[in-house]
Amino acid sequence: MVTIMKSALFLDFDNFFSGLMSADPTSAMELAKSPSRWLHKLRTMYADGDERRWLVLRCYMNPAGSLPDPGKPGERVYFSKLRPFFTQAGVEVVDCPALTKGSKNGADIRIVIDVMTALSSNTRYDEFVLASADADFTPLLQVLRADDRRITVIATSSTATAYESLADRFLDEQDIFELSSMDPETDAEINDDQIARELDGHAPPTVDLGSVLKAKTGYDDFAREVRSIYSKANDPINLARLSSDLKAASGAGLEDGTWYGARTFVRALQMLELPNAQFSQYHLWDPTRHIEPPASMSAPRPALPATVMHFSEVTGMPTLSSSHWPVVFETLATYAAMHVFNFTEASKWSRDQVAGQGLEIPRRAFSFVVRACRDGGANLNADPSPDAAAIARAFFISVLRQAELAGLEVDESEKQELAAWLHCDSGES
Repeated sequence: MVTIMKSALFLDFDNFFSGLMSADPTSAMELAKSPSRWLHKLRTMYADGDERRWLVLRCYMNPAGSLPDPGKPGERVYFSKLRPFFTQAGVEVVDCPALTKGSKNGADIRIVIDVMTALSSNTRYDEFVLASADADFTPLLQVLRADDRRITVIATSSTATAYESLADRFLDEQDIFELSSMDPETDAEINDDQIARELDGHAPPTVDLGSVLKAKTGYDDFAREVRSIYSKANDPINLARLSSDLKAASGAGLEDGTWYGARTFVRALQMLELPNAQFSQYHLWDPTRHIEPPASMSAPRPALPATVMHFSEVTGMPTLSSSHWPVVFETLATYAAMHVFNFTEASKWSRDQVAGQGLEIPRRAFSFVVRACRDGGANLNADPSPDAAAIARAFFISVLRQAELAGLEVDESEKQELAAWLHCDSGES
């Protein structure tokens, strides 16, 4: 049974939008001009099976704020031009101008006051959604957690690990870009974390989706193709590759990005009731025909050296084996050289490329590196694009910076050990 959550959203626009612009300017502008699209999708997505009812939708914006327009050198994107899109979406826009010359806008204190006011109101909000990467809000999250409220944080740029850890649900720029996108391929994309949650002791939806699915144009073709692939498969089927292969033949059923009404790819497959079908986070297989189950095919979490594990725990650095890091850097460099940069596609394309080589590297690992490279001085949308060595070096620098911000004291030997694990030049850090 779906539970309706009483939710309140507080969006620090300057922080939120600047992070998106830094990640992918084109997608950021599309998102800012259509907030109703991703807010509507957020009602049901990333809600652990529940549904949000937005009781508060509030955006805090500096009316005089602006950012350089990357597509038009010398020009700027003024926040005030984007204000109407939020008001038309039913969002209350709170003007937060800088109180003194050269100072930050007053959004931070306004958000804290409004959240605390909501916390003590007669309405008991089940969830507080805070869209900001500003770790100064950490004490505020501690107050919300102590009052037993669900916390969702949306951070579109790097933030402190402690801040992220306080959230029950943490979303980054990739999640928001995917919510905003109208591209069925993006909307229907497999999310590794989502698959894991669906398969972690949760049965397929009890509602009768059969009639919903069959009513969708192209569903019969989809079902026929899946059954054919499944019956002919000699080995476990990689879910990511299967979804990509099916999209070309999916027809109108994916125009709304819901996999024929099932909402996720895995659920659509489950509704087909394939004989003996078993699922893991990465694979679909028939244990009566396939000798090796996917669990043993997926790379286990590598045993990391103590120093590397410490960096991972403090900064959130993905726990990949040392041999996988050069593959990540080379694959991202290849993507940047071959494509017009798109944040969402960069991680998806890279994940699919290495899957084709038989490697299971989570998509989130590629996203983490893209974000870290931006912070480390090797933005993948630069012209010319960075090579693998530059990406590795920028990632190394970013991890060290995040460790330092987290209060981790790192000596030279530990820097060298991290550089060796990443197969990069430590240089002058």
